[in-house]
Amino acid sequence: MATLFKRNSGPKEPVNQVRLKLRSIDVWSAVKVGFLVSIALGIATLVGALLLWALLANSGIFSSLGGLLTSVLGEGSGFSLENEFSFGNVMSTALSLSLLNIVLTTALSAVWAVIFNLISKLVGGVSVTFTNN
Repeated sequence: MATLFKRNSGPKEPVNQVRLKLRSIDVWSAVKVGFLVSIALGIATLVGALLLWALLANSGIFSSLGGLLTSVLGEGSGFSLENEFSFGNVMSTALSLSLLNIVLTTALSAVWAVIFNLISKLVGGVSVTFTNN
């Protein structure tokens, strides 16, 4: 048990430190990374919309809320919650939002890279220190 708490009295390995400065980001690289991240977020949006719709449709929430709205609005209103939140409507909306997200995220990644490059010219970049331990 004493060996568990005994410290190693041998010489320690020297710590090597490397100090680097990030002064610029290649805009084309930022666009490529932003595009791939936005594709992943788009797929996650589609899968999330599918799972949420399946959960709500199978639990009967749409039919019970539709019955409540029909009793409040009356039979002649012509409003059907189940038709408004059909699988096709939900997935087409999710697909439209995903495509919009892909375009905006890709464009904003280029804008943020340009903004970082302008700011780093003023302040000298971001200092980063790496060690080997």
